[in-house]
Amino acid sequence: MGYGTGVLRAYYAYYALRGLTVGIAGTASLFIARRANVHQNLLVAARGLGLILGPLVTSRAIGRTVWCGESQLGVATALLLKGFFALAIPNAGSPVVLYPAFFMIGLAMSVLDTMSLFLVTSVVKGSGGAMLSLYDVCYGIGGMVAPFITVAMPDSCWYVLAAFDILIAVNLVWRRFARGKPRDWKTKLRRVGSSGPSGSYPMCSAVVPARILRAGIAFTFVSQIASTSVSAWGFTFASQHLGLPDTIAALIPSTFYFASTIARFAITGASMRFIPSAIIWISLLFFVSGAFMFHTLAGTISATSHELETYMLLVGVALMGVGVCPHHSFMLVAMAQHGDLHPREHGWYTAGTSLGATSGMVLPSLVSLPNVEVASAIALALILNSRIRDFPWRDQFKLES
Repeated sequence: MGYGTGVLRAYYAYYALRGLTVGIAGTASLFIARRANVHQNLLVAARGLGLILGPLVTSRAIGRTVWCGESQLGVATALLLKGFFALAIPNAGSPVVLYPAFFMIGLAMSVLDTMSLFLVTSVVKGSGGAMLSLYDVCYGIGGMVAPFITVAMPDSCWYVLAAFDILIAVNLVWRRFARGKPRDWKTKLRRVGSSGPSGSYPMCSAVVPARILRAGIAFTFVSQIASTSVSAWGFTFASQHLGLPDTIAALIPSTFYFASTIARFAITGASMRFIPSAIIWISLLFFVSGAFMFHTLAGTISATSHELETYMLLVGVALMGVGVCPHHSFMLVAMAQHGDLHPREHGWYTAGTSLGATSGMVLPSLVSLPNVEVASAIALALILNSRIRDFPWRDQFKLES
């Protein structure tokens, strides 16, 4: 499974690469649309469709792959598929090539995401929130530098992505055939979560209740709309609607990722003391504040505005980045405290996440980005408040054994 395979360590590199992929695809899709005379919305929607369908179609296959102890080959296959289609994008000038390439990249990413969540929540259990936070740190670093890489080399950036995909895949394949399948991983997995000196969480015997799963999926769906809208359309919004130079416009998604990355270091430490739902509640306060601040300033800023207004706009973006950073991983851990999450539940959760990300890629082309952020902030507060008994904030401290 994850023991002795190097897969969980390889995911640190993958999540940095995922941040690069999302940032580059969001920024470069504007350049590709101009060069190939295709619709940017359809490029974004094609990748989003792959992200949605991937976990729904492959969740059973992912479960079999992991439980057979072949997670290395599963991850390597998805990485090679992603790298192959990334190589096809720079020289493609036809929608017949571009749309399927973006779709397959999204499909491969969804398989990797679902497998990582299943491995972490199954193998790491109680400290899964901390590990997922560290993965998210790597993701944020990749997303932070992606806009600048894209502006500097809009075509060559795809070759960089493909090279890293292939390198990680080759490393995993080498480990699998050089060292063989890991031994006794099923026995070790059964011991995870048993009460003992480590103080880890006890394993749950029941599947997570349907009401918890629905609330968690709805929450992560809206959260992904909010975060993906900024990462995919922040550059375009600042460049075309606010009239800011490209170098300044690139600061919008970069600031968002930078703030969320820094915040995750603090959240990783806080996860050892606070329950996951309390962290989600606190982070929501940051996001609501940042969303309303961003909405207010975006309506007054222009290319001739004073620098102070631009700085304050970036402060609002930073608050939003701090606010959304723990939502995806800690909502998953909060749900897992109510029951076991099997590959099917992980598939639905990842599909909801991907549907939200896809909506975030498309919505800002129809609705103003600041309006999307404010509406998302209100929706998140309503969803969490409706299930406050299942995701409490009052009993925020973990009980000592």
